[in-house]
Amino acid sequence: MIAPFSLNAVPEIFFAANSLKHLAKHILKYGNNIVLVLGSSSFSISSHYQRLQEDFTTHGISYHIAQIPGEPSPEMINSIVKSYSSDKIDLVVAIGGGSSLDAGKAISAMLVEQEDVALFLEGVGSKNPSGRKLPFIAIPTTAGTGSEATANAVISSVGEAGFKKSLRHNNYVPDIALIDPTLTLSCPRELTVACAMDCFSQLVEGYLSLNGSSITDALALDGIKAIKRSLKTVCADAEENLAARSDLSYAALLSGIVLASAGLGTVHGFASVLGGLYPIPHGVACGTLMAPANTITLQRLREKNEPSVSLEKYSELGRIFSDQKRKESSWYQDYFIEELVALTEELCLPLLSTYGITSSDTENIITVTSNKYNPVNLHSEDLHWIISSRLA
Repeated sequence: MIAPFSLNAVPEIFFAANSLKHLAKHILKYGNNIVLVLGSSSFSISSHYQRLQEDFTTHGISYHIAQIPGEPSPEMINSIVKSYSSDKIDLVVAIGGGSSLDAGKAISAMLVEQEDVALFLEGVGSKNPSGRKLPFIAIPTTAGTGSEATANAVISSVGEAGFKKSLRHNNYVPDIALIDPTLTLSCPRELTVACAMDCFSQLVEGYLSLNGSSITDALALDGIKAIKRSLKTVCADAEENLAARSDLSYAALLSGIVLASAGLGTVHGFASVLGGLYPIPHGVACGTLMAPANTITLQRLREKNEPSVSLEKYSELGRIFSDQKRKESSWYQDYFIEELVALTEELCLPLLSTYGITSSDTENIITVTSNKYNPVNLHSEDLHWIISSRLA
């Protein structure tokens, strides 16, 4: 019998190579005056952007550029919203990595709310968002965050009193997610690795989540199989391998759908805290902590010495990555952990100390780190061990 489940809303999804050429017709469903949210420079200097500008001219679409040079801060969102509040904007379109998509999501909401975005951030502000927004189209140029399919926008303020918190409402799911894997072909290796590991960690945490369901498990496993097929190929800087890049774009989309309904675990609990305190890229934080977080989680599950759905899930993960047949469940569990350790080395994932994190910071980090949906509750000594293992 299928256990009861729920699945959060997803966007209208268009997934195809070269699908960016259809963006104008999607925009015209809502109007012709847009805020176009772009990242720092890579897309805006590409031939894709030149063709898009020609399409906009042909179809009579007016666009106002909002540039997002890094992870969006409250000040950045507020400034952009103020700039376009007097214009009759019909919709917001964001093209870029997770930061650009999150910024676009927040701008589409705040152009309606007309207040400081910090007032609505979880754990920071005092107000609940109304859910009103302008229509929003999300177009990822990286394969990592899955923001094109989620209802939250991550807003950061980095520093001693920093935070990395979400603006969240079910209505903030993009109206349209247009996924064109050709846009990821020129993504540089370092960014590709960070995004791929973010995606991988989201799929694994969503699959293992205590808040998961049969449908999120199925989606997560399909995404993890795509990761197995193509992550190493893509991270080897295979710019022209569209098939491999498509696998990662597909996996990232599924990771967004999965995390929106199943939630995440300890790795992302750490990453959220670290990203607010230190200038560490989100995907790097996730990638470098995957092996130790899963190692200690598996160990604690085994110590319970009782049948466990989570242990069986670890076995299934090992079966996906191993070509060996008819091994014991524990063998496959160990194999998956070994694969994570090997991947950490092969991809040269940086130590946390690279970003100024030291052992003296550990206590402050773990006191605010969540492992809400982790398959087993990890205690402070476990969290200490995870951090310490990536400081040496």
